Amino acid sequence: MAIYCQILLFIIALCPFQVLAANEVSTVLTKTDSGIWRAHFSAKKPVKQIAFHRSPDSSRIKRWKATSAEFEILKINNDFEAVKRMDGKPFTEVEFGLTASYVVLPKDYAPFSPFSDGGMLLHSGRFFACAEYCASEINQWQLTIRAPKGDNIIVGGIVHSAEVSWLDSDSGQNVYVGKGAPIADGNFVSLIDNKLPSALKTLMAQKLPRIVAYFAGKLPALTYRPSLFASYSATDDGSYGHQGGTLPGQIFMHWYGQTAIEKLNEHETFWFFAHEIAHLYQGPAGSIDALTDAWVHEGTAELFAGIAYTEINGSDRLLQNKVENAKADCLRSVATESNYQKLALANSRVHYSCGLLIVDAINQELKQQGSDIFKLWQIFNDAVAKGKPATATTFVEVSKPLLSENSFLKLAAFVKNDDVDAHQFFQELATQQVKASRDSKLAN
Repeated sequence: MAIYCQILLFIIALCPFQVLAANEVSTVLTKTDSGIWRAHFSAKKPVKQIAFHRSPDSSRIKRWKATSAEFEILKINNDFEAVKRMDGKPFTEVEFGLTASYVVLPKDYAPFSPFSDGGMLLHSGRFFACAEYCASEINQWQLTIRAPKGDNIIVGGIVHSAEVSWLDSDSGQNVYVGKGAPIADGNFVSLIDNKLPSALKTLMAQKLPRIVAYFAGKLPALTYRPSLFASYSATDDGSYGHQGGTLPGQIFMHWYGQTAIEKLNEHETFWFFAHEIAHLYQGPAGSIDALTDAWVHEGTAELFAGIAYTEINGSDRLLQNKVENAKADCLRSVATESNYQKLALANSRVHYSCGLLIVDAINQELKQQGSDIFKLWQIFNDAVAKGKPATATTFVEVSKPLLSENSFLKLAAFVKNDDVDAHQFFQELATQQVKASRDSKLAN
């Protein structure tokens, strides 16, 4: 018995943090009558710290203010943010006042995307929290939202009032809180900001159904009607821009700063919409978790957008320009870091440019064989549906019967070998595309 106790004490010494189930830390988000947002976290058992699941940077330290001076948010081992008592004592609950304005987070979605009428779209994943630290197997999160009388709370496409609780998972979802009411049509359940210019609304009304119809003709149709959120917020520092994204069953687009909506380019905006809608149609195969593999779904969404634009508008000029710009951006990036994995972790934007370069090269070869990228993606989707992981390795493996041996071996080496010279790989890819384009023009 004494030996057993000694062993047990040794194990406890090695594991100073008590790992609790995900649901033992719950999150309550409250919007007060005056429009102030607060986040309250509570654990069923005393903990030394509450860790946040998603910590792309340290902005919580600046933007969240604990209602009690006894607590502080720290970056732990430069890895994740966590809240602790300053005296180190255990605790069961903590509350913060939040800065509910739009902010760009690296490699993640903004926690708040305001609507001009005071409504708010928030990303639930920003508020996922765990006791002590977030173990990889934790994937369920208990959330509650409370809002003033008269506000709608839209979770998973369902409108609630006053308060709603649910169990969230994966990357979370966007939740709307405000006085807006969703409008349902044949394609989307939509909430569109009234401040967005009429030209943009017209573009959305006319082009989005055509984009949806195009992808539905190329890939399996959606079995649900997705939500569409389009919001706008003013800025007081002259900054402007836009961000879009997809989460399961949702497309969201946010513009910030007056310049962003004054200088809208119809063609670029079409591409922006088409890219996000393409993600919905990527299906299970689009759920790629590994950051270094993101070139697969981002590069493919870029090409899908370009092909849709070409077919709907009758011109491939935008697609060709995008490919040329992607080639230049990608080659410029890999010239500074020849290890693609390291480059991607430092700059996730390379997945769009380098990803488009790879997928376009694959598509050019597929077309020579009488196939195309849509058929390859369906094969990839079928493999994932049968249990294969949604990874770049699986994508390359299923492409083997459709590619030349030389192309397959180069692509497989790029995916499987960390020491592949990315600069040389993409330079050869760019040269191959120039030759393919020249041969295509001669054939026509």
